[in-house]
Amino acid sequence: MIEIEFDTMIKQPIEKVFAFLANPENETQWQADLIEAKLTSPGPIGVGATGRDVRKFMGRETVTTWQVTEFEPNQMMAFKVTSGPMPFQGAYIFKAVDGSTRFVYKVTAVTSGASRLFDPLVSRFVKSQGEKQMAALKTALEANDSFMIRGHFDVAGDMIPEKVVGW
Repeated sequence: MIEIEFDTMIKQPIEKVFAFLANPENETQWQADLIEAKLTSPGPIGVGATGRDVRKFMGRETVTTWQVTEFEPNQMMAFKVTSGPMPFQGAYIFKAVDGSTRFVYKVTAVTSGASRLFDPLVSRFVKSQGEKQMAALKTALEANDSFMIRGHFDVAGDMIPEKVVGW
């Protein structure tokens, strides 16, 4: 089993950080190996929404599909990979801290059989990539605070982000 957690403080309000990260199309701005990311299900992102990523992974192009398993605006978004080279689950966790946002990204992959032998190698690779991604995310969000959130409001009056523009 592989369990990795990344934790960073971003000097932006939680609403902006959540809106940016809840839009799969923004992932190419902070994940250098990602070629394309998009929502494949109709409607806004939320529990049950599906998406597709195309990335360079260990030197070759791979396609991963995923599904959102938990979604609480400005708090958490969790997902599971439904197809791809490495089955895993991930969670984005958000906490407001004095006008900034603490962002935690958790990754869990359960391996079995002979593939477990590669856990240490894969773990080191994922940690290295993740650290670079967290630095890129922090830079992207802190370097430009002139972006706008587009979305809609649910019945409770909470904003459901659909798009962030201005980058």
